[in-house]
Amino acid sequence: MAQGADIIAIQETRKSSEQIASMHTGDYVLHAQSRIGKGGGVAVLVRKTLRSKRIPLTIPQHDTSLEVVVVQLALDQNRDFIVASACMRPPPQVTQSFRRLVNCLPASSLLLCGDFNMHHPQWEPFLESSPSEVAAEFLELRTDAGLTLVNTPGEITYARGTRERSCIDLTWSKHLTVSDWSASVSPLSDHYMLTFTLHQAFMDTIPSAPPSAPRAFYSWGKCKWDLFVKKFDAQLPAYDYKKQSTGIKAFTRALITSYRRHCPRGMHKDDPKLRGDTLAKAERIATDSKARCLQLPTPDREAETQRTRSQFFLLLRERLRSKYRRRIRKLNPGKPLA
Repeated sequence: MAQGADIIAIQETRKSSEQIASMHTGDYVLHAQSRIGKGGGVAVLVRKTLRSKRIPLTIPQHDTSLEVVVVQLALDQNRDFIVASACMRPPPQVTQSFRRLVNCLPASSLLLCGDFNMHHPQWEPFLESSPSEVAAEFLELRTDAGLTLVNTPGEITYARGTRERSCIDLTWSKHLTVSDWSASVSPLSDHYMLTFTLHQAFMDTIPSAPPSAPRAFYSWGKCKWDLFVKKFDAQLPAYDYKKQSTGIKAFTRALITSYRRHCPRGMHKDDPKLRGDTLAKAERIATDSKARCLQLPTPDREAETQRTRSQFFLLLRERLRSKYRRRIRKLNPGKPLA
């Protein structure tokens, strides 16, 4: 979100339905599915300036292998495409629900992102053992459905400890072109962050959403209405039916001036940015420290990774705690939310 992505697919959200309902996602619409029990969960976040809706995909209760959320995005000129965020719990299985996911929209442009916990030489050329039957079936199903692997073969997407390295986070596309795909170390997870640019076949790049318009918030319940009316009436010119346009402008100007002066109000500019320079620097230091540790693990580097990661988390928690600290209803009339 801080980097301005238009679409974000997340696996392992580890959020309950209640936590998801209360989440503040700023300029994004959140489509999420929580896991029954601990852990898990998948989500897709889409900028509010892009039209999106969730496509229901019912998974039977006995199918505990697959978690998925499917979202349809509408573009201009009656174009749309599907984004799915999926997670397969180990050991992975190719279930009927998974087959329905791949085959339910055969004519649609599709982007499928997920943690599949699957190993195969096509995306892990360094794999020394033969792929499992499940992995072979998984790849065959993808090929039959017309899905193309976006990952750079051999590019690590998951690293844990000193030896565990794999490419289990996969990106698949159909009737879409993906460029600039990359995997970068994240201080927040053992999984890498995958980023890319999305195109639609034979068409222009999918347009980025314009920035959201600034919003203002007012507490009508604490407005001093008597002063509001007096101020409003004092600014209105005498009515002249021959100058209706001028009268409408004067009315609007008087209304805005009155409620700004006599209602507790929020900011008239965009919300404060979550990712300030200090936080961005701390994240960069933590990321670089972790990347060095993964490249050549030593006790000193592991300690440095833990230290920089803790510093980043401390700054992040403090930023989240202070961003929405004050509420409009607690302000006095005419006082802005700082």
